[in-house]
Amino acid sequence: MDNKNIIARVGNFIVTKESGNGMDWISVKASSGFWTMRFRQDNMMFRMVDGMAGDENLHAYLESWVKMCYLMSNCMPDLDFMEEFYKSYTGWCDRQTKQEEVLSDEEDTKILEEERRKWEMKNELSGMDGGNG
Repeated sequence: MDNKNIIARVGNFIVTKESGNGMDWISVKASSGFWTMRFRQDNMMFRMVDGMAGDENLHAYLESWVKMCYLMSNCMPDLDFMEEFYKSYTGWCDRQTKQEEVLSDEEDTKILEEERRKWEMKNELSGMDGGNG
């Protein structure tokens, strides 16, 4: 990695933002250096961890999430644990789905039409100034 900047310290973990090989990365490392997880800039978790690292009000949540990832990656739970975990995960997914706003076909068509008009106007304006806009 070419550049590495510490963007947060949460508990026993260090969150860094790094760049190299044409990509940005978020790394979460145990202070000991023996455990790391990384997310590339094109991964949804990159934005989520970056946002939490930048907001001290979310550091307790970030630390708890990192600890959970750390613990799960360093153990071999029994089948009962995994069954309970998947039940909890399924419940969380169901709650997330209920919170999502679903667009009707009419709303979707309206948004697409508005975006198409914006695109056409932008192209027309670019053509008016010789493509220098």
